[in-house]
Amino acid sequence: MTIRTQIAVVVVCLLLPVAALSAQEEISDFEELDLEAMLDTVFSAAKHEQEIGESPSVITVISREDIEASGANTMADLLRLVPGMDVVISSAFYTSVSSRLVWNTENQFYLVLVDGREANVELLGRPFWELEPIALDDIERIEVIRGPGSALYGANALAGVISITTRAVPEETSAWAGLTTGETGVTTLGARASTRVGDWGFSLSGGADIMGSFADPGSIEKEVWKFRAVVEYHLSEGKRLMLDLGLSEATGMLPTASGVVDGTISFRTLRLAYESQDLRGQLYWFQVPTAIKLNAPLALGGVTLARFLPSEADGHTIDGQVQWTLPAFWTSLLVIVGGGARVTWLGSDNLLDAETYADIGSPDYHQSGISHWESRVGGFVHAEFKPADFVTVTGDLRFDYNSETEEFFSPRLAVVFKPAAGQYVRLGVARAFRKPSFLEMGAHAQVEFPADSPITGPEQERFLEFMTKVIGNSDLTNEKLLAFEAGYLGQFLDRRLSVALDLYCNIHTDRIFLYPNLVLDVNGLPDLDSSTFMLENKGIDLRIIGSELSVGFRLSRHISLLASWTHREVFRHDDRLVPNKQEDNTPKNLITLGGRFRTGWGLFGSLYIFSRSRFTDWGVENPAGLLEPRLSHKMPNVFLLLGKLGWEWEPMRGLELETGLKLFLPVRLSSGLPAGYYEKGGGTTIHGVKYGGDMLLRVVTGYVQGTF
Repeated sequence: MTIRTQIAVVVVCLLLPVAALSAQEEISDFEELDLEAMLDTVFSAAKHEQEIGESPSVITVISREDIEASGANTMADLLRLVPGMDVVISSAFYTSVSSRLVWNTENQFYLVLVDGREANVELLGRPFWELEPIALDDIERIEVIRGPGSALYGANALAGVISITTRAVPEETSAWAGLTTGETGVTTLGARASTRVGDWGFSLSGGADIMGSFADPGSIEKEVWKFRAVVEYHLSEGKRLMLDLGLSEATGMLPTASGVVDGTISFRTLRLAYESQDLRGQLYWFQVPTAIKLNAPLALGGVTLARFLPSEADGHTIDGQVQWTLPAFWTSLLVIVGGGARVTWLGSDNLLDAETYADIGSPDYHQSGISHWESRVGGFVHAEFKPADFVTVTGDLRFDYNSETEEFFSPRLAVVFKPAAGQYVRLGVARAFRKPSFLEMGAHAQVEFPADSPITGPEQERFLEFMTKVIGNSDLTNEKLLAFEAGYLGQFLDRRLSVALDLYCNIHTDRIFLYPNLVLDVNGLPDLDSSTFMLENKGIDLRIIGSELSVGFRLSRHISLLASWTHREVFRHDDRLVPNKQEDNTPKNLITLGGRFRTGWGLFGSLYIFSRSRFTDWGVENPAGLLEPRLSHKMPNVFLLLGKLGWEWEPMRGLELETGLKLFLPVRLSSGLPAGYYEKGGGTTIHGVKYGGDMLLRVVTGYVQGTF
C-alpha cells in the first residue's frame, strides 16, 4: 500500500463519523447552542477577564474540549493548533516552539506559565514541556498571546506568552486513571484522585511518560516520572488559597546546536497562591538539579583535543508576584498595578568560574566550581480607557531590573475599535526583551584530554583557561524586540463563524549567536590566548514581517472546523529592506486544516493536517566536533496528520470509560521517499553516529481511561 493510499484510508476512517453525524443533524441544533458559552473570554493579555475581541494582543484559546478531542500526546503538540506556531520535535525528550521571529529550536522566545508560575528554567533559559509535573488531563485551558508580552510579564516574553491553567479541584470526590501505549515504545500512565471536605479541596496525581527513539523504538530516549499534590481552601465567595507541590524527574537525550546532551533533569516546585476578584498573589520555590554530559568532542581538523566531563548543577529560585486592581473611581477607566521579585542561586562543583579560574590573584585560581547569585525586580501599570462604547485604549508600562544585564522599560499601546457587534479592529505597538540565561552567560564546562590529544603537559591548564571563553559570556546584553501589529476579528452567523487576520512587523535586535573566533597557531591548533568560542550579541538585526489568517466555523453543536494560513518573511535590518543572505532560514508558510466532532452516542474525534514549507536549517550540530563549523540542511515541504478517534460510555452509574486510537503521521511527499521527515535538521554519519534532530516516523497509539 502506497503512502498516499495509507493517508487516504486514515482520512476516510476519521471523517466517516463526521459525515454520518452531519447527515443526522437538523437546523434546529443551532437553537440549542449556548451562545454565551461560545463567546470566549480571556485573561492573560490584560491580566483580567475580557472579551477576546477587546484583547490588546492577539490571543488564541485552546479549550478543554479541544484538548479532549485532540490526538496530541504532549502539551507542545497541542500548540500546533495555534496559527503561526511552529512546533519542532528534535527528539522524544525535547520539543521547541516558535513564531513571529526567525526559526530556531532554542525554545527561548516564549514565556511559559503554569497557573502563573514561570516554567522557563533559569539555568537553561527555556521551558521543558516533558518535565512539567502535569498531564494533559490536568489542563483546563491554554491561552497563547501571539506577540510581545514583556509589558505585563517582564523578561523572556519576547514573542509571546503561553499561559496554562490547570483544572480546579472538582466539587465532588472523583478519580481518574489512564494508559496510553503504542508504536515507538510509547507508554504513558497517569492517575488522579480528588475530594472536598467542607471548604477544603485535595488532589493527588502522578504518572510516567516513556518513549523510545523514532529510529530505535526498543531504546528508551525519554523517561519521565511525575507527582503533584494540590490543596485548596475557599476563604469566602470568590476568594481562595492554594498550595501546589510538583515533582518530576526525567532522563533522556537533548539535541542542541552544540551537540547532544544526555543525563537527568529534575523539577521540584512549591507554590502558594491567593486569588480574589481584585487581588492576586503568589510565592513559589523552584529547584532544578541536573546531571548531564555534552556528547560533542572538542575537535578541530579531525583531531580530538578534549572531551567534556559530566557536569552536575543545582538551581534554586524563589519568586513572588502580586497584582491589584485599583478601585474604580471612573467607570471608563480600569487600572491594574503589580510587580514581583526573584532570587536565584546556581551552584556546581564541576563548572568553571570565568572570573576566578584564570585569575592568578584569586584564591580560587585553577579551582573548579561555581556559586552564582542573581536577582530580579520589576513592576507594571496597566490602564484601560473606554472613551466611547466602540473604542478601548490600553496602555502598559513595565520596568525590570536584574543583576546580570541592563534594566529595561517595556511599553505597550493598543487601540481596539468595535464598529459593529462582533467586529473588532486592533492597532498596537509594543517593546519586549529576553534576558540571557545562565547557560549563555556563565556556563563553562570541565574537559578531559584523551591519550592521543595534542594538548599535553602545561598546555592542558592553558586549555582549561581557554574553556572559560567557550559558550558562556558574562558581557551579553538583552535581546530586544520592537513590534507593530494590526488585527481584525469578525464574528458572524450568531458567532458560529469567526475570521481573524493579523499583520505584524517585528524588529529583532541584539540577537545572541554562537560566534567562533578561532585563531590558529603554526601547528593548526587554536591560539589559546587569542581565541574565543562564545555567545555574543552579534546576530544580524532582523525585520520579520508576517500575516496570520485563521477561520473557525462551528458547523453545529457537534462539529467544529479550523483553517489557518500564516506567511512570514525575514529581512536584514538596515536602511533598505534587503533580503537576508540566509533568507531561507525560516519556513515562509504554515497551514492548518481540520476539525473535531462529538456525537450524542459517545463517538468523538478529530483530524488536523499541518503543513510547513521548505527552508534551510543553518544551525545543525557538526558531528565532527563543537569547534567545527555548523552544518546546513535543506528542509523540504512536509505535512503532519494528527488525529484521534475515541468512544466514551457509561457502563454503570458514576463510572465513565473512554478508549480509542491516536495518530501521529509525518509525511514527506517527495518522489521515492518514505513517510517521515526531520523537523530539526539532523542525520547519521557513515560510522553510525547520530547528530542533530531525530527523523520523525509514524506513531499510532491506543489509550484507555476511566473516571469514577
